[in-house]
Amino acid sequence: MINWNIDQKRKEIIKHPASRKVLVAGRRFGKSHLSLMWLLQKEIQAGERRWIVTPTYRQGKATTWKLMRQIFRDYDCQINESELLVRLPNDAEIAIKGAEQENNLRGAGLDMVVMEEYSYIKPHVWDEIIYPTLTTTDGEAFFIGTPNGYDHLYNAYLKGQSDDPDWKSWQYTTVDGGYVPEKEIEKAKAMMDERAFKTEFLASFETTGNRAAYNFDRSIHVKEAKQLTNNLFWGLDFNVDYMSAVLGCEYSDGTVHYFNEIRLTNSNTEEMARAMKKIAPNIPTFPDSAGSARSTTSNRSDHQILKDHGFQVIAKKANPPVIDRLNALNRMLKDANGKIRMSIDPRCINLIKDLEQVQRSRDGKIDKSDIALTHMLDACSYYIAYRHPIINRQPMSVEW
Repeated sequence: MINWNIDQKRKEIIKHPASRKVLVAGRRFGKSHLSLMWLLQKEIQAGERRWIVTPTYRQGKATTWKLMRQIFRDYDCQINESELLVRLPNDAEIAIKGAEQENNLRGAGLDMVVMEEYSYIKPHVWDEIIYPTLTTTDGEAFFIGTPNGYDHLYNAYLKGQSDDPDWKSWQYTTVDGGYVPEKEIEKAKAMMDERAFKTEFLASFETTGNRAAYNFDRSIHVKEAKQLTNNLFWGLDFNVDYMSAVLGCEYSDGTVHYFNEIRLTNSNTEEMARAMKKIAPNIPTFPDSAGSARSTTSNRSDHQILKDHGFQVIAKKANPPVIDRLNALNRMLKDANGKIRMSIDPRCINLIKDLEQVQRSRDGKIDKSDIALTHMLDACSYYIAYRHPIINRQPMSVEW
């Protein structure tokens, strides 16, 4: 259908006879392009259904759909923008589906399916929903993604390394993809923590358990500062239990030291602002972005209450994705070159507790099941995500 110009490694993946293929690759390898090459490489028969299943509808629309639409726009077919679907004159269907709408995936017989970013799709979506749709058609599946610990993508990769003739797997780094030069990879090493770098660019299966701050080491990071700078700031998380603020400073070399904290129970933003003023008034404050739209107890927003008490509120219009915030925090704790850029005073007992005990949930976000934890980690990482982000996705606002 399409004359793709592809290299030998991609040709091997596409042409291999296994009905279950698994590609584990670094970021920007070109996985989405390759998945479309695989999906469209065979002649499309009348009435066939070929799908790409992405973790969310929104993700599919923002990435793969743009390329699919570009491919089919010059062909005699119907393009449905809202359903992310292309219908050919022979009634064949090529579509992108979001795995979060799992009930919409049931029932339809599929001939080919791509499970894109498979680590971030719940395992039962394949086991209980997609796999049965392939059994009546003897259909094929292609699992692609970047590692996220030893999860179901890892299990699929291992099947592809076994003697099972139905399964075959490949593993490639970002550089192997040919789109990103090695000098850019070296730059990335200084911008990421070691685990994230190995995962994202080397396509390595890494794990440090489920700790959110997996690079935190009490013996390395907990220490008193020899001297503080005048570049002070507050990080702040809004909750009735527990209202949490952490005081830090940043040095000229970009290292950050947290040296005091406030934790209030059954409280509100007004009380927290007064407590912060007693310790360090009129300095920049980096709170949860959601505080611009609501308050814990007042008809004023949390941000407005802080401004009324003389604090400069610095926040993005929306919080960055939690995964990006955790990656930024871990990069400050230790980057891929081994550089330490963050420390904590021993008096910050609640922040240290969070850094040691807060866990990640299955989707890589923060596990909020223990209400006594997470608030100090959030408070300190809002500053990190704003001043030292891994990815800058959101527009910002600075409020007085």
